[in-house]
Amino acid sequence: MRFRFVIHACAWIGALVASASAAVAQPSGAPPVAASEAPRAGELRLDDVLANLDTQLPLLTSIEQERVIADAQALSAEGGFDPLVRARATTIPTGPYPQDRVDFLVEQPTAIWGAKLFGGYRISRGDIAPYDGKLVTGGWGEGRLGVAVPVWRDGPIDKRRAALQKAELGQESAGQSVQAKRIKVYLGASLRYWKWVGAGRKVAIERELLDLALTRASQVSARVERGDVPAYERTENERVVEQRRARLVAASRELEQAAISLSLYYRGDDGAPRLPDASRVPNAVPEPATLVPDQARDERVALENRPELRSLEAKRRQAEVDRRLADNQRKPAIDLIVAGAKDFGPADDKILKPELEASLVLEIPILTRVQDGRFKEAEAKMTSIAAEARFARDSVVADVRDAASATRAAQGKLEALRREIEASSALVTAETQRFSLGETTLLIVNLREQALADARKREIDALVEYRQALAARTAALGQLPVTRPR
Repeated sequence: MRFRFVIHACAWIGALVASASAAVAQPSGAPPVAASEAPRAGELRLDDVLANLDTQLPLLTSIEQERVIADAQALSAEGGFDPLVRARATTIPTGPYPQDRVDFLVEQPTAIWGAKLFGGYRISRGDIAPYDGKLVTGGWGEGRLGVAVPVWRDGPIDKRRAALQKAELGQESAGQSVQAKRIKVYLGASLRYWKWVGAGRKVAIERELLDLALTRASQVSARVERGDVPAYERTENERVVEQRRARLVAASRELEQAAISLSLYYRGDDGAPRLPDASRVPNAVPEPATLVPDQARDERVALENRPELRSLEAKRRQAEVDRRLADNQRKPAIDLIVAGAKDFGPADDKILKPELEASLVLEIPILTRVQDGRFKEAEAKMTSIAAEARFARDSVVADVRDAASATRAAQGKLEALRREIEASSALVTAETQRFSLGETTLLIVNLREQALADARKREIDALVEYRQALAARTAALGQLPVTRPR
């Protein structure tokens, strides 16, 4: 009878330690993923969670509007170079010089040293006063063309070009900001996914423990009836059954909580959150990869790729544009204007003669307090952004180091836990045999089993921490996780 009990006990233990034994007994040349980790049909993969984020997650839709806003601002800045049409019609029906005049002008700003092209047409009819001789046109009117070129102020930079440069930099900054937020969203989804997987695997362990106690109940009762063990052993098993049932409820609650958290990122085709069913939890958390990250290389890649740093650089260049503009606007304005005009139609020969006019316009500001204030404001922004960028670079390096540290710690914990699981498995087997021989109590057996289960759950925690550390490393490098097609 005792021999039969030992056989049953070994069967119970086999279910409890199967995954631990597979990991310990794996040959050194075998692949790191055990056979039990092979994906089964219907299980939820991380790729499935990430696949629809860009199209279904409202948060990413909101984030993308930053790019739309930046594009709209760039379009508005480009509008500063739109041609401008001016027209004026004048009539004097009564008076000493009754007349009618129409004047039409088109201006086209350019990005070439702030130059403006202009052209126009005017025509006059009626009596023109002798002192207004310039208003007289040929019978078919007068056409004119010209260009205005700023020599000093508005030459190297002006408000139109500054607005356009800032808008283009704003597009770059918005694009990098959107990318940074997308990386953060993908990281959040990855962390929640692995937490859900770990919670599901813990539920499986608690269920195995409960099933073990329930199976043992009838056998312990039979031994009590035969007098092999004291009656309190049956009470001890009943206590353990209820304790393990409560632990299973608690683990199930953690799984439900993790599923609710994950549903914010796991959405259906209609965009609504979808609770992942517990039956879709993968068979196991994947084993750690054999690749050891190069921390120094990771730091260099992160400093080159992190969108937060690129966004700050774009903002610094925007402030630099403001500073250059404010400094330029403090200079005197010297504008060279060259224009030509030609009258057509019946008129005096003098009026029909082509006319060329050159002007030099000088404007000297007496006070430049507006420009001085803007210059100081731009310099302060540049100083502030430089300090923020320095801290951001330090934070990027810290993120990479933290991810590397977490990876190493998870690997170290996993190695120690697997040695603990191996020892705990041996102790459970030995203690069960001793109980069958009447040399120990069921309390000790239960404690051994619980210690083994706790070690297995800590093993799951270490595997989850490793996967989360890899996700954090990907984010720290400024990259999105690579997903497989669905």
